[in-house]
Amino acid sequence: MNNKPTITIDIPDELVSLVAITPNTGPIKYIATTKTWRDEVNGNTYWSSCVEDIEKDVCYKFPFQYGYGDQSEHVIKEALRITRGETKFIKTELCEEQEVIDHGKGSEDNFLTDLGYYYQD
Repeated sequence: MNNKPTITIDIPDELVSLVAITPNTGPIKYIATTKTWRDEVNGNTYWSSCVEDIEKDVCYKFPFQYGYGDQSEHVIKEALRITRGETKFIKTELCEEQEVIDHGKGSEDNFLTDLGYYYQD
């Protein structure tokens, strides 16, 4: 029995649409890619994230910020009002500091101050 997620690709008008289905959770609506960096001198961990909304074809970027463990997941779920079951979380740890900073950057015009993330289309 194969328990791996299934990804279906449809090409209706030269744009690729993804539908990801995972066992027991249903369709995935968001893909959250988080990168972390650990400041070895002070012992602090920082993260940034890009969350792709598959249905709306937009990306929400969470800028470089302090946090460790699963804090990035909690911040993302709360800010976007989404559940874990509809989100695929991918985390890359031990990245370079500048890589994590750049991963969370978006256009200044698209920063939503009250929500704490960039809205990229």
